[in-house]
Amino acid sequence: MDAPHDIETPPQCAEPSGSGPSSWVLAAQSFTGPWTWRNLFSWVGLIGAVLVVKGCFVDQYTIPSGSMEPTLIGDPRFFRGDRVIVNKWLFGPRIPFTKIRLWEGEAPKRWDIVVFKSVDPKSKHPVLIKRVVGLPGETVQIRDGAIYINDKREDPPEELRRLLHYTTAFTLTPTQVQGYFLRMAKENRPLEVLNPGHPSTRLLYDEMKRFHDRVKDRDIDALSDEEVQQLSDGADRAALGTVRQLIELSMQDQQLVYGIRPEKEYSVVPEGHYFCLGDNSGQSLDGRVYGWVPKENLIGRAAGIWWPFSHHRDFTGFTRTWQGRLLLFGPVAVLIALEIAARLRRRASRPATGQAEPDTRP
Repeated sequence: MDAPHDIETPPQCAEPSGSGPSSWVLAAQSFTGPWTWRNLFSWVGLIGAVLVVKGCFVDQYTIPSGSMEPTLIGDPRFFRGDRVIVNKWLFGPRIPFTKIRLWEGEAPKRWDIVVFKSVDPKSKHPVLIKRVVGLPGETVQIRDGAIYINDKREDPPEELRRLLHYTTAFTLTPTQVQGYFLRMAKENRPLEVLNPGHPSTRLLYDEMKRFHDRVKDRDIDALSDEEVQQLSDGADRAALGTVRQLIELSMQDQQLVYGIRPEKEYSVVPEGHYFCLGDNSGQSLDGRVYGWVPKENLIGRAAGIWWPFSHHRDFTGFTRTWQGRLLLFGPVAVLIALEIAARLRRRASRPATGQAEPDTRP
């Protein structure tokens, strides 16, 4: 019997010598385009242009708090809080990320809404937005809800007279007290400043414990006024009164002195500085506390609200000028043009398809 022949197995496909780009690289390139030096230089130029526009010409800012309400709504949520367009060119363009101006532009005018870097390095909000009330060299005093400049009453423009009423003390709304109570209930911890044996303290702690489960998973700072009122519904009034006292106690170190006290250091605006106040005077932490704002801290003038569309307003007419339209829509038009040009180049360099292959038969 013949020995069986060795069975010849079919040859295995050779493993590729090198694997292709990983999935994350392909995903990144779908956004950035091919990783070539030419494409890199294009991105560097684009980013540089955006930084120049944002640093020197125009930018947008989110309203950090309710200090300018009802003129500007402060809310971190995208569909609720106002976003403003800021004209940085007006006061003189600055080198990005510095306070150095390339040249001096116009001076701010009284009642302008301006964006500036906070004069307090420990401020919760490093960039603020307020209204200019006092100009360099003026003596400013707040009396009877009005502004007095050099001992003469200075009434705001007609459209602002029903809106602006400046106070010499902070005031607390019921909703603010309720919001503070909900924060305390969320933490549900005793406070060192309170006597644990006092009946009012025990009542407050009982209320905090009762509301804890209701708010333990909620972001209190992101709640609307209506949501705060709903969540705090049923809270004991005496406990809320204790909360109000705690807030007022914590605000004692934030005394309102500038523009209120008669001493020169608190009433005369130094040269090169401005006195800026919030429209929501009773709840605004503004120049009455931190004083005068140096001109070098000014970023620009608020031109108007661009988002949400339902809140759209133009404060200065800037968005109706050709300069404003160029700055607002120019960068978008350039980006669209660059994308169209890139697509046309890629299409032109793509090899033609559908051509007959050459006949290689003998």
